[in-house]
Amino acid sequence: MNEQLIKLIELQDIDSKIDEANNNIEKINGEMNFLRETLVKEKEQIESAKKDITNSNILKKEKEVEIASIEEKIKKHNMELNAVKTNDAYKALLTEIENGKNEKLKIEDELLVLMEADEKTYKDMKNLQKEYENKESEFVEKKALFESDLKKSGELVSQRISERKTKLAELPKNIADKYENIRKNKNGAAVVMVEDNACGGCHRNLPIHIIDELKKGKDLITCNNCMRILYQK
Repeated sequence: MNEQLIKLIELQDIDSKIDEANNNIEKINGEMNFLRETLVKEKEQIESAKKDITNSNILKKEKEVEIASIEEKIKKHNMELNAVKTNDAYKALLTEIENGKNEKLKIEDELLVLMEADEKTYKDMKNLQKEYENKESEFVEKKALFESDLKKSGELVSQRISERKTKLAELPKNIADKYENIRKNKNGAAVVMVEDNACGGCHRNLPIHIIDELKKGKDLITCNNCMRILYQK
């Protein structure tokens, strides 16, 4: 195996470690963002429940005022019954009183529905708050671990990038450029091992003359199908 091929294999090993570290960074950031978004959504649900309760309290207050107003009217009409002089006026007041009582019952039923809904909302909000606090504690714990892993991966990437520059500088420019182009077009795998006379990248069987050239170990040999650089142990 010639010296340039050895350096290419070493370069690819460095690149694989950089890719692995970058993938780990992306994964960690994804998990952190997911946890943050989950907390934000749950916080929004809690705030929405609080808003619903506030609005319901306003509505309940309005209905209580309506009930008090109707009760005042009923009380007034009852007092007026003793003062009316005609049967028609008496019947009219009784009708007003009955209508008032029915309207009061209707509003009281609506008020009861609101109170029952509030009770459920309070219960749901309490559960949401507890779940939020648990997830927030979990996030705080994981965040410290995530940040530690991010730091290690970041340091590893910086170190490997420095090694990569050194290794690239040791190669002739045409070979370094060739490696970079293949790596870019083949998802990182630029140098592959031949296994059972087949390319380790595209897995196509290689012609005999390519196998023979590989055995000589003098020149860089590429797969005639996928154009990856080949090597043999």
